[in-house]
Amino acid sequence: MDRDIEKHINNYITYKPPKMQAILFLLILIISLQLDAQDIHYSQYYNSNLNLNPALTAYTQASYRFSLNNRNQWSSVSIPFKSLSASMEAKVFHFQHNRSYLGLGILFNKDEAGDSKYGTTQLAISSSWIKSLNRKNSSLLSVGLQAAFYQRSIDYTKLYFPEQWNGTSSNINYGNSENFKVNQFNFFDVSMGIHWFWAPNNKLKFNTGFSAWHLNRPNQSLMEDKNALLYIKYQSYCNIRIKTTQVFDLLPSIFISKQGPYYEIIAGIRFYNKIQQQRKHYFALSTGLYLRSNDALILFLGMDYKTIKIGATYDINISSLSVASHYMGGMELSLQWQLFKGSRPKKITPTPCPIF
Repeated sequence: MDRDIEKHINNYITYKPPKMQAILFLLILIISLQLDAQDIHYSQYYNSNLNLNPALTAYTQASYRFSLNNRNQWSSVSIPFKSLSASMEAKVFHFQHNRSYLGLGILFNKDEAGDSKYGTTQLAISSSWIKSLNRKNSSLLSVGLQAAFYQRSIDYTKLYFPEQWNGTSSNINYGNSENFKVNQFNFFDVSMGIHWFWAPNNKLKFNTGFSAWHLNRPNQSLMEDKNALLYIKYQSYCNIRIKTTQVFDLLPSIFISKQGPYYEIIAGIRFYNKIQQQRKHYFALSTGLYLRSNDALILFLGMDYKTIKIGATYDINISSLSVASHYMGGMELSLQWQLFKGSRPKKITPTPCPIF
């Protein structure tokens, strides 16, 4: 669901006069008839691999990777919008003769928005084929495919309607005559992506990719006799790792997402300081600043310790909603843990090369 529409709905819910309730009711009908739902999204898109590109499945030095992401936003304006993701990835088959391997992953997403607890639960299986394009592993190509099961739901009992207005306030315990036949529905969909890595020398590393989601355009209608096909979502990204000294890297990046009429652009830079590079004692700190177009400034703070990566961002709202939000947007946390099987590299590098 478009987050701008959801924010307006929550504002109407908290204000009780009959005219506002009528507007709310009309908004719900409009959304039910033409629900062009937007997906879960994170400011730390680079730390949620299976939500960014199926081709990034098991794209890592490690044999296994476990990830957690949590986002809580708009608590200063309305009921918080909550997002949670968990994933596990593994390298499953190695093909030494052509320097490639297959990756497999599982992804769980849970998203809940507003007073009505409009939510999405997703379980997905993701796979990838990652191929070295030369003997030095300085160029890698990955393609990926993801199949997912979704359940969307809404709780109408948490909403107020005009007939629940008693003249001075609304009472959710009063009944209403509205008859919503659908409060949840399920669907399957398919997504795919491609990723390319190139390291022309030991000071520059490029990563870029493209993914397309909901290729089968499943129906999203909350009305039994209406169709609202989910827009295909296109995502592209590019990041560069610039080694300025032995211990200091710069990471400029850009991310673009478009789904129907909705789009998101995030651009910024991270500063990465490798304090200890040996595997047994690896430790690094990073800070960053990003801009989400027409929406927020994003502050980033991260820490890598041995095989654990922790990231935190805070969105400073600079959109027209800042009058109500007081510039407070959302807090987001990420956690990744890499597990090595068999021989381990002497150094852990943020970019997985070499990985064969």
